[in-house]
Amino acid sequence: MQTAINLFTLSDFEKTHTLSDVLELCADAGYDGVEFLHRFPEADLESVKRTLESSGLTVPGAHLGPFISLDEQPAELERTIEMYAAVDCGALAISVGDQTYFETANRIAETARKLESLAETAADYDIDFLYHNHHWEFQPLSGTDTVIFDVLMAELDDSVGVELDVGWVAAGGDDPVERIELLGDRLEILHVKDVDIAEKRSVEVGEGGVDLASCVDAALAAGVDWFVYEHDEPDDPLTSLETGARFITDL
Repeated sequence: MQTAINLFTLSDFEKTHTLSDVLELCADAGYDGVEFLHRFPEADLESVKRTLESSGLTVPGAHLGPFISLDEQPAELERTIEMYAAVDCGALAISVGDQTYFETANRIAETARKLESLAETAADYDIDFLYHNHHWEFQPLSGTDTVIFDVLMAELDDSVGVELDVGWVAAGGDDPVERIELLGDRLEILHVKDVDIAEKRSVEVGEGGVDLASCVDAALAAGVDWFVYEHDEPDDPLTSLETGARFITDL
């Protein structure tokens, strides 16, 4: 079991510190790795590489273009893929925030083809490609009883794995442990996030409604190696950094 932190947790702190400063804090907190989000593509690559090496941190994953549309992602991947390869990034994850991509079964099929095309490019650099969920994929497809996430998973070939965010699964009204078990070896990274389920809001681990211990146990049984802590909007990012590290280590 290896632990990492998604750097979105520290986005407020990052505004006034270098990325290298942030990486050193993550290492000092006891994490084995970091998952980059938005800042890495504009960072000084050589400085980041030096800090990763000196701190012993690895990069199990990164989020590709988190604030742009799916149709813009091929250009973003082309722009950044060599940087990710340079830090031995294990996987690139992508989210789809525009729910119109899931409006119909045909639209989901089109979305799957776009994701597979991105995965093909990542594979050229020996980087895995993963889909990262939010809560809206766990609603029924319009006019059916079938959950959108299930339709998407059935459409995708095995070039696209999964980074499951258990907090958002629970916020979507689904069972994250059951999802972990169903995904099996398609699941590569687990996002350890607690949420206020009713409000669909990220909270500190242990304060929400997600049975994180059971999620971690199920993921370990499924062969998952990397467990990534994330809090979308912590009141105190540095406290959350330490809380997340202790929580995962103690599970």
